[in-house]
Amino acid sequence: MNTVAILKAVCGAPGVSGAEQSTAAAIETILRNYTDDVRTDALGNLIGTVNPGREKSLVLTAHMDKIGLAVTGIDEKSGFLRVARCGGVDARVMAAARVKVYGKQTLDGVVISTPPHLADKAKLNQVTPVERLAIDCGLPYGEIREIVSVGDRAELRLPFTELAGGKVTSPFLDNAAGCTAVLKALEKIAGQDGPFTVHAVFATREEVGKQGAKTALFGLSPEEALVTDVSFARAPGVPEENSAPQGSGVMIGCSPILQKSMTDALKALAEKKGIPYTVEVLGRSTGTDADVAVTTGAGVKTGLLSIPLKNMHTAAELVQISDIEAVADLMAAYAAGA
Repeated sequence: MNTVAILKAVCGAPGVSGAEQSTAAAIETILRNYTDDVRTDALGNLIGTVNPGREKSLVLTAHMDKIGLAVTGIDEKSGFLRVARCGGVDARVMAAARVKVYGKQTLDGVVISTPPHLADKAKLNQVTPVERLAIDCGLPYGEIREIVSVGDRAELRLPFTELAGGKVTSPFLDNAAGCTAVLKALEKIAGQDGPFTVHAVFATREEVGKQGAKTALFGLSPEEALVTDVSFARAPGVPEENSAPQGSGVMIGCSPILQKSMTDALKALAEKKGIPYTVEVLGRSTGTDADVAVTTGAGVKTGLLSIPLKNMHTAAELVQISDIEAVADLMAAYAAGA
């Protein structure tokens, strides 16, 4: 299946942390092209297994939850919605943002922005905390309260757009890009020879504590795991030592919490197969589901493969398609024991 088509489908489904069901359904539709062994566990993790009965087991995992907002109240005078963060929403890009609110029906809305002419000049360049923002869906209190309830989720929304140079921009490329890489890897892995039974885990709740990956890996108890997420792409204001250029392929994680032998094997395999890569050095933990994978059960030998992403945690995230495909190629090659 075409990489852009998969990415667009995963980005397009609602899936704020703790309410990932629509994203899981979109992924499952594609996953069933490669296996009928598909299930959902108690925390909503979507798990698909290919090549059962092999000598060892390998988990390929990417989180499928998305950052967003949770409704905390409805103003009785205006009908405006008050919200709180669900994950690491960047307050700097919230003013006048377009959103979708998922109540009994889906509503379009806009975050209210005070005109600069009326703003307190002393506060004009200050960021308004998310909890003080308001969303206008165009309805008065008496009508919107019949549709939206406290606890309902909302997401920033802009169209999925293909750019020049093989790039795309969309909300939720973190981590639809990782999910797409896992699906593309499964396309190559299903039915091939190799030492591993492969479990693909599309994990919930990474953005709010990594609970999905922790419980899914505990249930599967694999010998090894490859975690796929996004990381920082080279851009103005982003330090070179903490980033990689887009188009440079896989960012192979090197961290004291990761298995060095596995990191070295991934680098050697990328060189053998001609898969472009850079090394991402992380001095402590990784900030990804790898942090919980390594200590699950009696411990899991874990590697981290990341995709360079610009504008992280905004509605205009940006990736290069070739980087996603490089991650998929390296995962598939590792699963094959190449």
